[in-house]
Amino acid sequence: MTTCGGSCGTYAMYSLEANMMERSCTCCREVSTTKKKVEMICPDGSKFNHSYIHINKCGCQRTECVTPEATQVTRSRRRRR
Repeated sequence: MTTCGGSCGTYAMYSLEANMMERSCTCCREVSTTKKKVEMICPDGSKFNHSYIHINKCGCQRTECVTPEATQVTRSRRRRR
């Protein structure tokens, strides 16, 4: 496996008790990786070694929820500079 992808339980809902939006944000990402080494063989018969990061396991990780309003403010500030 060399990629992670999928659906994680991200949501936003209004809380009557808190009188505000409650958000839970997660993203799919690698949980466990190892460095792998392979020997590559070219069409001309020459060989070389190559290493890469192999994903062993993917999972959902909590992340900061960014509201559309906060994103818009950040973009507006960037344009003014």
